[in-house]
Amino acid sequence: MSEQKQSVSVVVAAYNEESIIAENISRIVTVLEERSGVKWELILIDDGSEDNTKQIIEEASEVDSRIKFYCHWRNFGQGRALRRGFDISNGEIVITLDADLSYGPEYIWKLFDAINNKKVEIVIASAYASGGMVSNVPFYRYFLSKWGNKYLSRMSHYDISTSTCVVRAFRREVLDSVCLTSDGMELQLEVLMKASMMGYKVAEIPAQLVWAVDKTKDSEFHRVSKMKIFRAIKLYLQLGWLSSPSYFFIVTAILLLLPGMYMMLNVVWRISKAISRYLDLGEFISQAISHGMQEVFTDYVYSFFISGTLIIVSLQLLVFALLVMQNKFYYNELYKVAQQTLNKRKKDNIA
Repeated sequence: MSEQKQSVSVVVAAYNEESIIAENISRIVTVLEERSGVKWELILIDDGSEDNTKQIIEEASEVDSRIKFYCHWRNFGQGRALRRGFDISNGEIVITLDADLSYGPEYIWKLFDAINNKKVEIVIASAYASGGMVSNVPFYRYFLSKWGNKYLSRMSHYDISTSTCVVRAFRREVLDSVCLTSDGMELQLEVLMKASMMGYKVAEIPAQLVWAVDKTKDSEFHRVSKMKIFRAIKLYLQLGWLSSPSYFFIVTAILLLLPGMYMMLNVVWRISKAISRYLDLGEFISQAISHGMQEVFTDYVYSFFISGTLIIVSLQLLVFALLVMQNKFYYNELYKVAQQTLNKRKKDNIA
């Protein structure tokens, strides 16, 4: 009895890619054909392109039945296009790629092997991991992406260097178990957030990100709207907030607590010196304390007020952060129970 082939689905979302999509489909198919022992399908989603991308994708699907396509009637965003591809796909392992193949189709099998060998549920191709490289990417894009991902990695529950890369592999159970709703690039972080709730493991492999010359020219700093840059920064901040809201309160509390404690300790040190001086003058300890505190308070009234305010506000923020963490924990547990119940109902309906 022959062993059943493992299956893989490659999902690509495209928008206005008529100049490169035909060649890139051919490159992807050539790589997929390298392993006869794996059953594959290529799923192409046209996200409401205004050029001939849709027609090119349709023609490719007519030539090879293993190529499937779906076309949005307008542009909804990369996230919704990928979610549509997930719904259509049937593979045990689902791999997503950029339409411009900035990472190259060879990462299909690198991700495929990694997800099998590392015994994890998600594997991400990372240009920022040790051994990864970035080529032809404009400096401002590289700077925003690298430091944005550093920030997101701090906020996430995984020890990874890249959270936003589209090129990644999923086990089927992940996509069947998490409810995804994002329409834009924030989908990449939403998957990680919800995978963490379900207890799935994530790994990454080093990868080389190479931008085509035309893409580099189109993305030069002087050609890009400054509003797009600010939107990118805003998006990174929002994604981090969604991932770990308590982190912001904790960091703010610490930033307020440190100067508050420094000022308060300085005041205490001055009070102790004043008390010691009054004791040397022969006053009783109760009188020395009273006079010492009165003297320092009179001379440093603003230090008392500012340090006390900073400490009180920081402690309130820390308490609020604990409440947020508690609420997030309860949300995660409710989400996990809801997803498990939904998956059980799906299995029962199939049976």
